Amino acid sequence: MDSSNAEPELSSFDSEVDEKQEKKKMNMKTVATIFAKRAALFYLGYLICYFSFSVTLPLIAICTLVWFEMQNANKHNKISSKSKASSLTKRDLLKVVDELPSWVTFPDRERAEWLNEIIAQLWPSLCIYIVKLCRTKLQAKIKKKFEGFGFGDIDFGKKPPKIDGVKVYNRTITKDSIIIDFDIYYDGDCKIDFSVSGTQIGCIKDFQLGAELRLVLKPLMIKTPIIGGIQLFFLNTPDINFELEGISGIPGFSYFIRQKIEERIKKKLVFPNKITKRFSKSVEAVELKALEPAGVLRVHVFEAKDLERKDVTGKSDPYVVLTVGAQECKTPVIKRELNPKWDYWCEFVILDPLGQHLHFKMFDQDDLNEDDFMGSGIVEIHNVIKDGENDKWFNLDNAKHGKIHFRFFWLGLSPDVDALNAASQETKLLKVANISTALLTIYLDTAQNLQRVKSKKPDPYAVLTVGKLQQKSKVKKHTCDPMWEQGFSMLVADPENDSLNLSILDKGSDAKLGHLNYPLKDLFETIDLQISKEEFSLGNPTEKIYLSLQLRILTNDNFEIDDSETESDNEPADNLSRHQSTRSSSSRFHRQISTSSSASHTPPKSPSTPTKSAPTPDLENEVPARKSSVRSNNSAPVRSPSFKEKTELGQMEVTLHYSAPRQKLIVTVHRLSNIPLRDPNNIPDPYVKLKLTAPGANKIKNKTKCDGKYSEMMSLYRLATKIPVLWSWLRMPQQQVIMDNCDPVFEETFEYLVSNSDLPNNKLVLTVKSKKMFHSYIVGQVIINLKYFERINEPYREWYDLAQAEDSD
Repeated sequence: MDSSNAEPELSSFDSEVDEKQEKKKMNMKTVATIFAKRAALFYLGYLICYFSFSVTLPLIAICTLVWFEMQNANKHNKISSKSKASSLTKRDLLKVVDELPSWVTFPDRERAEWLNEIIAQLWPSLCIYIVKLCRTKLQAKIKKKFEGFGFGDIDFGKKPPKIDGVKVYNRTITKDSIIIDFDIYYDGDCKIDFSVSGTQIGCIKDFQLGAELRLVLKPLMIKTPIIGGIQLFFLNTPDINFELEGISGIPGFSYFIRQKIEERIKKKLVFPNKITKRFSKSVEAVELKALEPAGVLRVHVFEAKDLERKDVTGKSDPYVVLTVGAQECKTPVIKRELNPKWDYWCEFVILDPLGQHLHFKMFDQDDLNEDDFMGSGIVEIHNVIKDGENDKWFNLDNAKHGKIHFRFFWLGLSPDVDALNAASQETKLLKVANISTALLTIYLDTAQNLQRVKSKKPDPYAVLTVGKLQQKSKVKKHTCDPMWEQGFSMLVADPENDSLNLSILDKGSDAKLGHLNYPLKDLFETIDLQISKEEFSLGNPTEKIYLSLQLRILTNDNFEIDDSETESDNEPADNLSRHQSTRSSSSRFHRQISTSSSASHTPPKSPSTPTKSAPTPDLENEVPARKSSVRSNNSAPVRSPSFKEKTELGQMEVTLHYSAPRQKLIVTVHRLSNIPLRDPNNIPDPYVKLKLTAPGANKIKNKTKCDGKYSEMMSLYRLATKIPVLWSWLRMPQQQVIMDNCDPVFEETFEYLVSNSDLPNNKLVLTVKSKKMFHSYIVGQVIINLKYFERINEPYREWYDLAQAEDSD
């Protein structure tokens, strides 16, 4: 062994040993110091007792001093700790790893130090940009409400935000997007002065932020720019903390400022609010801005026990505030009770059960002062909606004692109107007035030709009301043709009797510019309980508004997590969790909005097809398709059409399936039947030519194996079958050549790579041809429009009638 190489290794080993020994010595000194302090306190108490002083007073003093010492030692700041941990290097972690228990493991997040390096270098430039933003747009908005307001010195310090962990979902829920979660922590040394009428009233400093930021890249395309746009939002309400000095530090005023900052962040960035940006004009705004809920979480706040006494009477007036993202519910107040029973029900629209949390805080109502805090907690949604885990007691954090009892129910979203009966019966049995039976998803697009107010263009905004729920859109400045492009979700108690009331008002004068009343039961007559970009009148024939609506019935569902990381390349995954399939159904609705709202023809649905299955694909040639059952796989038994079903040009049996995980359209050509025989001496030699077309895209063509490549040898083949010597020499496999056959069987599968967002713009052209040695001709053609095909979750097998060719070959 080379001594030169060994010496550095030994020296590094010796240094590590020295570090460990020094560390042990420091720990021993710390323990000795603490012991000496405690011993001195007790010795002092002993001396006081020895000289016959009062015994009670020194004991109380000693206990108080010890208690204060322990309290100071236990105080810590969560965000500061996370920030400090994120700054540790790999070597620092290795030094303390032997002090951690063996069962401690790191979360499924990756450290992205390279990102932190980039942010650190960009931070000075970002600070200058944020300062300009504060002095212009933010200051102007605040001045509208507080005249004379202005920012003084603004310094965001030298400490940049840090990304503690990054998670990329390798199996996303919508299948046509990339989802990335960032754990962001900011423990900065910033200082922001602000004043009113030139007089400084305070400053904000030591701002801290801890949040989980989600970045969604969607839709994925097979042409530039590959990614159609982005979504940016906080899944859960971020943790915010900062110090206020000066007049702003007065308790009441301080609370008011904190509330306004948190409300502003919730309104802009916390789900269901989000920031969106399109990269391609071919991507409709609805694909990025419409909401795509996975389901609804129903929470039963049942009771609490052993709560703290906050009132002078020895009782408390407790209530609970529950939040999921920007959604908030509040229980009634139970007066003078330490073991309250609320029996309160509430519901939250959930985007991602795996990433979102339910936050709850308990307060004691105080009529004169600020309500007293009694405890809080965080519930991971995916852990409490499993079987056997949905009825739990939770200890109150940040409280001396107390527990609260919750029950949870996961509700899936169904397009089956027959499920409404069961949902209504459940609400009647529960005898609860404020729970829902359906979820209405609204996409508010644009309005046109709104009336002027006092000869000026209005500042219109929309107010949407369903039952007791009300939501408002953004205000659009100085326009008679506002373009909101905004999504909403509203829970509906009774869709058979409730209506969507939409009023458009002017921000300046509160004048009503238009009104729409849409009974939700009208959606029962539509396909999949939804309409896409439909035009409505606002009372005046010239005033119009464009809306998209989707109604989903709430059904009790089992939540399952699919832990598998990969899928087979040969077949789509069948074990996806049910909440994922529900989410996919919702996202398909939003993608359909970008396509035309009606099809040229929809084939009749088979009586054996389940009610929940989607309508069949359109046929552009308007040739009626035959009735057949939807099968879950291509190997299912097939039937031959009867002689009574013969048409002029024959029929083709095809299976269509879109595999979202693989982003592929799978087409299986099974067989042809009843090809017309024009000349008994010239029997057709058929094959099928497939072509996938989309506007502005290259055509993708395929052929069945019997595609005419042997046609020049057909005469030789017929001769070879009669001459054994020539047949043994040629040995052409029978299954590769289909000739002289009016009912050929192909059983061939073709795959086309096409993104989920581009699928509705494509059409599939199947042309049946017969090719002889000296001539060929087209037998017939089937054109399938794929604009609604994405709604079919399973392989769809059907007979189609051949029609005259309309698409050029």
